[in-house]
Amino acid sequence: MIAERRKCVIVDECQSDPFLPGGAVVARRRLRRLLRSTMTLVAALIVVGAFASAALAQEGPIQNPPPGSFVESWALAPTGLDPSQPSSRPNFTPSLAPGATQQDSVSLWNYSDVPLTFHVYATDAYNNATGDFTLLPANIKARDAGSWITLGTDQVTVGAKTRVDIPFTLHVPPTAQPGDHTAGIVASLPTPTNDAANHRVIIDRRTGSRVYLRVNGPVNPSLVVEHLSSDYHGSFNPLGGTLDVTYTLRNPGNVRLGARQLVSAHDIFGRTIADHKPRVIPELLPGNAVTVHEKFTDVPATFRVGADVTITPLVPPGSSEKPPATVTAGTSSWAIPWSVLLLVALALLLWRLYRRYRSSHRTAPPLGPGGSPRGGLPPGAPPDGGVSRSPEHVLRFDRRMPGSAAPP
Repeated sequence: MIAERRKCVIVDECQSDPFLPGGAVVARRRLRRLLRSTMTLVAALIVVGAFASAALAQEGPIQNPPPGSFVESWALAPTGLDPSQPSSRPNFTPSLAPGATQQDSVSLWNYSDVPLTFHVYATDAYNNATGDFTLLPANIKARDAGSWITLGTDQVTVGAKTRVDIPFTLHVPPTAQPGDHTAGIVASLPTPTNDAANHRVIIDRRTGSRVYLRVNGPVNPSLVVEHLSSDYHGSFNPLGGTLDVTYTLRNPGNVRLGARQLVSAHDIFGRTIADHKPRVIPELLPGNAVTVHEKFTDVPATFRVGADVTITPLVPPGSSEKPPATVTAGTSSWAIPWSVLLLVALALLLWRLYRRYRSSHRTAPPLGPGGSPRGGLPPGAPPDGGVSRSPEHVLRFDRRMPGSAAPP
């Protein structure tokens, strides 16, 4: 019995009976192997974690931003009637007579977790190169409605999760022209940061509230299209040319207007090739202009191509004026199919060369008796074929020449 037990331990430890003396030894061995495997696995996980930590350390620590670091969490709006809301008015829209004065206030909300100090001021509004509403930079002095606004302070500190109401006075000069005058009240928060070259720079983060002032008096809503031009660029493929159309949309009136645009390209027969719809301009302020450029592709070269611009004025929200009539303008440019003309000229040249070659290599008819063409001469025709001879062909008789004989 003992021999059989030893044989079981030596030959196959996995089949050892743990209740036998030899089975206890095998169980301890299996336990040690399990412990070694577990320790090896734990050590591998520790090494992998160390490498991952090192990699993260090279990319930079991943940390949650401290409270109050999101300085963009603030807003500026007209003071509303409900203190729990940012505002009940989207913009300031006063209507005053020349020389009038009005008191109002703007609310500055700080949604961040730390107090912030803002620079507040008023400035003029204008349309940028793409036609969007924007405000003058802080270093440019206002000359219109922005200069008519006087704030109660130019710097204010707003506590965390609170708001501050800033009063201001709007005084219209007696010489102000009737119509729309647009400005903005700005809250600016200069923020130091580093640029791409690791240089210390100041970014002026600002937000504003629009002021649409209407000075009482006669209004003149108007939009015009100026400097309309087109330029055709041909290619070897007469159907694959491009047409560049450029024009300036200007507001010469005294009220702000939006604009819906349509640009059409047509061929020499007046047929429309393509229509483009540039983006709608929400509002073009009085005295402002925007330049529009449209490019048409696959325009056939039909000797003359043109473009038409149609502008539909739009009344901005909150305005009660009737929009003016639709504005149209047109232009044209040469679209010469040079490749087609070149091919035609080359074909004519080759045809002429071929005709000349055929003429120079045409076969002459065989000569008959006496040097005449085959078939002889008709009855009564002179021997020389009816060709009269010039006097140089007649022999002259000269008495002074000895031995000369008279002509027959």
